[in-house]
Amino acid sequence: MQFSLAELWHTMGPLAKGVVIVLAAMSLASLAVATEKWLMLKRAAKESIPFLRTWRNALTHQGYHAAAAEVKKYPHSHVARLIAAGTEVLNVGSSPQVHLEAYDRTVRRVVLDTGASIRQGLGLLATVGSTAPFVGLFGTVIGIVNAFQQMAVTGQGGLGTVSAGIAEALVATALGIGVAIPAVWLFNYLTQRIDRVLSEMECTAEELAVSALQQAHAALAPSPETIEREDAPHGDAAWQ
Repeated sequence: MQFSLAELWHTMGPLAKGVVIVLAAMSLASLAVATEKWLMLKRAAKESIPFLRTWRNALTHQGYHAAAAEVKKYPHSHVARLIAAGTEVLNVGSSPQVHLEAYDRTVRRVVLDTGASIRQGLGLLATVGSTAPFVGLFGTVIGIVNAFQQMAVTGQGGLGTVSAGIAEALVATALGIGVAIPAVWLFNYLTQRIDRVLSEMECTAEELAVSALQQAHAALAPSPETIEREDAPHGDAAWQ
């Protein structure tokens, strides 16, 4: 018997074919999720890099109020959405304590919401990576059972009798491992990319908070003319 994939497929039983179909579906689903997440992260990073460059330049020369105008040009950037939400809270007049509390809660909400949105679907990759070997092992058991059934039917134990079942078992094992390894690699890679995005958002939020505090301190600080007038002698003290 020739052990090509087509011949092997025809010799497989219904249950073994079902295992192969399940593994193929798991592989396609994991690749689809990974591709979608990779494209989304790539698009977000492509917009975040020029946004941060432009925003920091405007932040230095014009203040955080004017810098927030750059947000609308980058709709797919997670960092830009964070800056928009944070600046909106900072623009609302209130006491400093309420201001700080509202800003912290808003930034935290945006980061958590972004993390939950980006991670959606990664559970499928983790599930495929952890269960595909066991699905392949199930196919292995089925192949061995088929091999013993052939021995029982023919009453012979030669290699030609059990070779089809053994090949079926080995193919199922290889498919299970072949589906699991890319899923685990993609899960780890995407998790690192997502953690990097969330860390970048948190650092940018701190950068915005520091700029807002510096701008508020500069607005409350007395001007040099005021200091000179306060230090100048008044009334009769000037003649003493």
